[in-house]
Amino acid sequence: MLNSSHSSEVLTNFKRKLCRVVFSTKGFSVGFGLGFVFGICVSITVVFYLSSTLSPPYHNQDKQQFLQNSVKMLADKPISGVSLKRHDRILCWVVTSPQTHSRAELVKQTWGKRCDRLLFMSSAQDETLPDAVILPVNDTYTNLWGKTQEALKYIYTHHLNDADWFYKADDDTYAVMDNMRHLLSNFDPLSALHLGFRYEDPNNGKHFMSGGPGYVLTREAVRRFVEIGFANVSVLEPPNKTTSTYSSSHCPIGQHEGQEDVNLGSCLEKLNVTAGDSRDENRVERFLPWSLEDMICGHLKYKPKDYWMLREWSFYYPLKQDMECCSHHAVAFHYVKDHQLKVYEYLIYKLRLYSNR
Repeated sequence: MLNSSHSSEVLTNFKRKLCRVVFSTKGFSVGFGLGFVFGICVSITVVFYLSSTLSPPYHNQDKQQFLQNSVKMLADKPISGVSLKRHDRILCWVVTSPQTHSRAELVKQTWGKRCDRLLFMSSAQDETLPDAVILPVNDTYTNLWGKTQEALKYIYTHHLNDADWFYKADDDTYAVMDNMRHLLSNFDPLSALHLGFRYEDPNNGKHFMSGGPGYVLTREAVRRFVEIGFANVSVLEPPNKTTSTYSSSHCPIGQHEGQEDVNLGSCLEKLNVTAGDSRDENRVERFLPWSLEDMICGHLKYKPKDYWMLREWSFYYPLKQDMECCSHHAVAFHYVKDHQLKVYEYLIYKLRLYSNR
C-alpha cells in the first residue's frame, strides 16, 4: 500500500518525464497517450489509498447491523426527562366566596395552574373572578355542606368525563400537585375511592377526610354520590356482589347546613366508597390540616385546650410532632394566608440548594 510521501514522489517524477516527452517534437503523440494512461493509474491508486485509510473497517452489511444495534440500544434506555408513568387528569375545585376572590386569584397564580382543570365555586362573579361557578347556596360558613353538594352536582353534570380525579380544596389551601400525582399513581382511578387527612370523631367513631387540606375523589365516587346519594331509593351492587338498597336517608342530602367533611364522609361510607390511606411509606401524613408552621410548632405555640382538634380528632392515625410531623412528599397544607401562598410557591418551586460538585 502506498503512503502519502511515496505517492507525492511518484507524481513529481511523472510530471518531469511527461514534460520532456510532450515538448519533444517526435514524441508528442506518444507522450500524450502515455500521460493519459499513467494519469488513470495514479488516480486509481490515490482513490484506493484514501478509501482504505478513511473508511470504517466493515462492509455495507456490517454498517447496517451496526446501525440496527445502535438504534436498539437507544430504544432500550428511558429518555431523560420523560415520565413513562401514566398521566391521570386532575380537576381541582376550590371553594371560595366574593370576599376572598383576591385569594382565589393567588391560587390561580400558584398551585392552581398545575391542575388539568381548575374551577372556583362561589356565589357570585366579579372582575377578580369572572369565571367563578355560581352555586345556588347562601354563601355562609354554616352552608359549606350545601356548597359541597351543589359543587359535586355541577361537576357531575358538566365535567365528569374531563378528569380521573377530583380534588376539593379551600382558597386558603396550598397543594403540591406534583406530589399529588405521585400519590395518586399508586391507586386505581376506576375504583370508588376518596383520599385525604383522615379524622375520627371521638364521639361516635365515624371517619371522614378533613375538608381543610382537601380530599380527592375518583369519578366513581362522584357518580355514586350524585346518582345514589341524591336519589330517593336506588340499588347498588357493592364489592361483595350482594345487592343492597340505599336511600337518601343515609346522606343528609337537601339540607345545606352542616359540617361538610363529616357529612360527606358519612355519606361516602354508606355508598361503599373506600377511605384510602394517603400516608407515605413511613406512615407520615401527606394531607396536612394546618399550616406548615402550626404542624411543626403547634404543640409549642398552643395550650392543650386550644390544640384539641388535632389531639383528639386525629385518632385514626396518630400525628407525629415537630419536624417528624409531615411527609417529605406532602400534598397539601391548610390555613395558608394570602401572602403565604407565594411564599410556599417560592420555597417549593424556586429555592435551590447550592452545590459546587
